[in-house]
Formats: sequence, C-alpha cells, structure tokens
Amino acid sequence: MTTAPKPIRIAIVLNGQEFICHAMTLPFSVEGYPPVELVLYGAKPDVAPGCQVNLLPDLDPRAFDLILDGQFMTAGRSDFSAEQADKLITGPAAHFLNGLVSQLQELRQKQEINSGIINSATDAIVTINEDHVIVGYNLGAEQMFGYTRGEALGQDLTIIIPPPYKAEHRDYVRRYVATREARMIGKHARLSAQRRDGREFPISISFSVAEIRDNLYFTGIIRDITEYKELEDRVLHTERLAAVGNTMTHIAHEIKNPLIVIGGFARQLIKVPGLDDKSRRKLSIMAEEVSQLEEMVAEMREFVRRPPAQKRPGQITAAVDEALELFQDTFKEHNIQVRRVEETPLPAVNFDPKQVHRVLINLLKNALEAMDQGGEITITSRVKGANIEISLADTGEGLAPGVADNIFQPYFTTKAKGTGLGLAISQGIIQAHGGTILVDSTPGKGTTFTIRLPLEEAPGVEG
Repeated sequence: MTTAPKPIRIAIVLNGQEFICHAMTLPFSVEGYPPVELVLYGAKPDVAPGCQVNLLPDLDPRAFDLILDGQFMTAGRSDFSAEQADKLITGPAAHFLNGLVSQLQELRQKQEINSGIINSATDAIVTINEDHVIVGYNLGAEQMFGYTRGEALGQDLTIIIPPPYKAEHRDYVRRYVATREARMIGKHARLSAQRRDGREFPISISFSVAEIRDNLYFTGIIRDITEYKELEDRVLHTERLAAVGNTMTHIAHEIKNPLIVIGGFARQLIKVPGLDDKSRRKLSIMAEEVSQLEEMVAEMREFVRRPPAQKRPGQITAAVDEALELFQDTFKEHNIQVRRVEETPLPAVNFDPKQVHRVLINLLKNALEAMDQGGEITITSRVKGANIEISLADTGEGLAPGVADNIFQPYFTTKAKGTGLGLAISQGIIQAHGGTILVDSTPGKGTTFTIRLPLEEAPGVEG
C-alpha cells in the first residue's frame, strides 16, 4: 500500500505589518508530492484580517522543518538549540522565502483544484506526449477502460486502441509533430476503443493539443456512447420497419381484392360439371395458392397494424384447450402425442383470448411441421416467481445453430413457403401483454417455446 508523503511544515513569524496569510494555511499539494503546511505566528492574533495567527510564545521549533523570521522576532528564545537553530532563517532571506513559499502554495492550490476538476470528470480524459505515451489519465478513464491510473501512466496509448488502428493512430501523431497540420485536432469524431478485457465499444472523442516548453501534448476527451448507439440503432430500425410497414400496407390493400376475385372464380370453376381431372387439379392448385397468398397478406396487415390487446380476466389453460382441439385430428394423422403437465395450478390472469389463441396456434403449427415422422408435444404450465409460464416442447429436429438467435426477427424463415412473420407477431403479442416468449432448442432433440406472462395484473378472483 502506498504511504502518503509526510507534510513539510513551515512556521512564518509575522511582525504585525505583513499580510501574507490569504489562502495560505490550506494544506494543498500536487499529487505525488508532499503537502506544504504553513503555520503563522505573531505577537497578537489579529495581526491581519481573516488570518489564523498563533501567539509567538506557542511556537515549538521541534514541530517544524523550517522557520522564517524576517524581523528577528524569535531572537533570544532559549528553546532554540543549536540543532533547532539550523531550521531558522532570519532577515532579508526570510522575507524573500516568505514571498516565494506563498507563491508556491498558491500555485499548488490552483494546480490541485485543476487536477481535482479533471480527475472527477465523468468523461475519460487521456493525455499523451509526442512519443505516444500516456502522461495524463483521470478517474473517468479508469472506469471506462479498466486500467488503473498507475497501470496506464507511462504505457503506450495503444493499450486502449483496437488492433486495426494501433499503428495508424501513432502515424497520425508523428505526422502532426512533423508537419503541424491538423486533421482531427479541434474536432469531434466517432471511433472505437478497447477495454482492458479486449472488448471494443463505440466512443465520441474530441482532440486538442498543447505546446508546453517546446513539447507537444495531445489530449482526448472521451465519452462512451454504447447506450446512445444502441438507442440510435433502435430508432433507425424502428424507422425502417415503419417504412416497410407503410409499403406492406399499401401492397396488401392493392392485392387483397384481386386475390378474392381470383380465388372465388377458381373455386367456382372447380364445381363446373364435366370438367376433366387435369383442369380440376390445376384450379385446385390455383385456389390453394390464392389461399396461401391471402393468409400472407393477412399476416402482413396484422404485423403492421395489430390491434391493441383487449385483456380480461380468465384462465389461460382454457385458451390452450381450445387451440389443441383445433389440432386434434391433425395430430392423430401425423402420429403426434400430446402430454399435459401441470407443475403448479395457474391463477386467473388478464389477457386477450383471441391474441393469445393466435400465439398458441402459431407454436402448435411450428411443432407439427417440425415432426414429419411423428413425435410428442409436452405442454407444461407453472407459476414461476411473479409470472405464469406455458411451455410447448416438441421432439422434432430442433433448430440449426444460429437460427434460434434470429427466429423472432421479421421475415426470417427456414420454410420454403412463409412470410417469416408468425413468430414476430407472436412475440409482439406477448410483449404487449407485458411478458416474454423464449426459445430453447437442441439440434436433433427438439425445441421448447415458453410463454411468460406477469401475475401483477392478476385480478382478485378465484379461477
């Protein structure tokens, strides 16, 4: 552990005419150097307004490293031994040192104030010299980059620069030192920086340069804009979705009526007597394709303009029963068994039965498509913390690596036919209920979707 430097104590003996005590008694010091403590003594305590002056008889020479007495006020003191007299400076030399020490103390006080302001800034402030070595590094930089001040000072700046730009930044500094031509000095820029653990993150930085005693010092004031960048990306994503949504709404509106006409005519022609099998099959295909297009248009419209949830108290297990009933015959045809597990009884919750029904239909349909050769669907209900959960686990082929991370993204699909909107719509519905929908999948072993809804809106009724 580093030990703080021992203060240097100086006693100044006043003669009643001097006024040197303004702000001089504060023990300020520049970091890394011992503080200088000035203590004033005089014949009377009111020698100067605003000064804290001790009475001269109370001066103990053993307590000080130096005693300045310009008017020989301590002359004849018996307690000044030969050794202690070495600490005593009198006459004109004492006057000169009084002024010098006072100025030094003022300078150190100002330096301490400036250092305190810089060190306590929330932004990172990093200064390097012409050799690209860090010579200034505040607490904001410690928190941002992960290196302590002691670890960073004296190191090359490349410790916080990502690999692609290490040599490039050093070249910028060399070029400026040689030419004095500024490219980034005095400007703001968005760049990337590197934390101690190797993670890169976006920053906003402003550059400045100072020439002190023929040496150049470059300073960067750095702000971590990770959260701002994420917000900016979300806003941009939202704007793009809005633009796509407006386009989709227009397209859906334009093709809805022609699809109804085409599908209607195709279904009418199938019923015409005397139609040969080949023509009837073509019309059936046409009607089926039109139905799929109508379903896609309906999904696009719902994704863009989904109505707000109409919540009311109810048992969500009833919605599960209704959804399973629709698939009962289909599951039998595909040799799929359904197993129900109630880990804990579910209380009544507020939800929109129609919208949650849509989510359940979507998940059951996905499970069905994942098990071409049959299998088992396990539906588990439970209360977990402040939520209720409904999990639908299938024994299908599972999701390929990377698919689970994108499965809720709009228009992302692994199916030959599909809009890629089903799960995106389902996620939007559950999020509108204040919940989440999660996916867990192992290739070759199956997939589990879990609907999680909060209990906080649960009404005080018996379910």
